[in-house]
Amino acid sequence: MKKIVISTFGSFGDVHPYVAIALELKRRGHRPVIATSEIYREKTDALGLELHPVPPDLPGYDRPEEVARMVAEMIDPKKGPERVFTQLVNPHLRGMYDALSEVTRDADLLVTHILSLAGPPLVEKTGIKWVSSVLAPISMFSNYDPPVFPQMPWLYPVLKSHPSVSRALMRVARLKLDRMARPVYRLRAELGLKRGGNPMLEGQHSPRMVLALFSSAIAPRQPDWPPQTRVTGFPFYDRRDRAGDAEHLDPALSKFLEEGEPPVVFTLGSSAVWDAVSRNVS
Repeated sequence: MKKIVISTFGSFGDVHPYVAIALELKRRGHRPVIATSEIYREKTDALGLELHPVPPDLPGYDRPEEVARMVAEMIDPKKGPERVFTQLVNPHLRGMYDALSEVTRDADLLVTHILSLAGPPLVEKTGIKWVSSVLAPISMFSNYDPPVFPQMPWLYPVLKSHPSVSRALMRVARLKLDRMARPVYRLRAELGLKRGGNPMLEGQHSPRMVLALFSSAIAPRQPDWPPQTRVTGFPFYDRRDRAGDAEHLDPALSKFLEEGEPPVVFTLGSSAVWDAVSRNVS
């Protein structure tokens, strides 16, 4: 039996895939521990999984107005991604590091999410075995498969056709990402570590293995992905596991899904639904 610590942070979409992994690890006889926000303890307790709390403390789903306010700030098209780091992650880096240091003291492996910025410094400091992961292809920042920027959709075909243009744009973006990463660099210096790569770019990837937790049908492997990347497919887990939740789907929904061709469903995910009204999304 191996103790495997899974460090993640965010909404249900950032936690459920790792719940699926933890359940499979437990089925195989290992001891998975999910290191994440305290608000998910009700979920892990219901499944018989261990949770080790890691700051910051997020508002619970019994405080919908506070959750909606926070989500609105974090998914803003212009400032949202930056706020995730400057408001949610960076101010708590030392607390994250200390919490992960405690839970991994007797662990055999650490698995990190892209926002687990305290994970890589901990690995370098302690030597614990490490596997990193990404949940979406955009986290790879490939010059051969660039993102579609919502403010500039016309830019995509240019970047797609000319990877050199994409590389030039990434060099400019790196300047901003390095500014956002200054708290990580300060933490590394406090720990006696070298500056290292940008924690949102090359610094997020384990040299041992990178788990791409999505299907190759969504994004085929690109030439500039880390060579140690393993595309796993989607690890599925989709229950809220709160008191009063039904064990099975609503019978009417089950009947609909079983009849005819399987539907293709587009949703707002687990975060944007909290701000759908203010954005006139129905």
